[in-house]
Amino acid sequence: MAKKSMRPEFAVMHQSRVAAMQILFLWDSRGQYDDAVALTAAEQLLADPAARSKAMEMARLAWEQKAASDAWVNRLAPQWPTHRQPGVDRNIIRLAVWELTSGTMEPKVVLDEAIELAKEFGGEQSAPFVNGVMDAIFKEHSRLTGGALPAQT
Repeated sequence: MAKKSMRPEFAVMHQSRVAAMQILFLWDSRGQYDDAVALTAAEQLLADPAARSKAMEMARLAWEQKAASDAWVNRLAPQWPTHRQPGVDRNIIRLAVWELTSGTMEPKVVLDEAIELAKEFGGEQSAPFVNGVMDAIFKEHSRLTGGALPAQT
């Protein structure tokens, strides 16, 4: 099945998101935040300096919120706590939770992108798992916020 073509601005954002997820995975596998590792990875993954900068920012902000994201996931999916999840799935979810709660992107786009990342980088069950977890988080977030998203700057 051929991938549908994206508008250039969406393609750049997708590339930044892919790199951000990979940076999160690196930090997670090392157990620590490391700017040098992020920069090296971003330089290898992205030619565009603006896309690199966006990927590093997304990864950093998602990493800063990982404890809250993990607690949320652990509460909503207790049978699959974050320590039992494959690293790819765990970091896709962390990135998607940050995007969803930051209001930087439409929720439907966040969920669709998380599922696409899971299909591209995860295992056979990754996409359904990420979809289920993110759907539960989205519903709870919408209920708690009345569907309102933070003001975008």
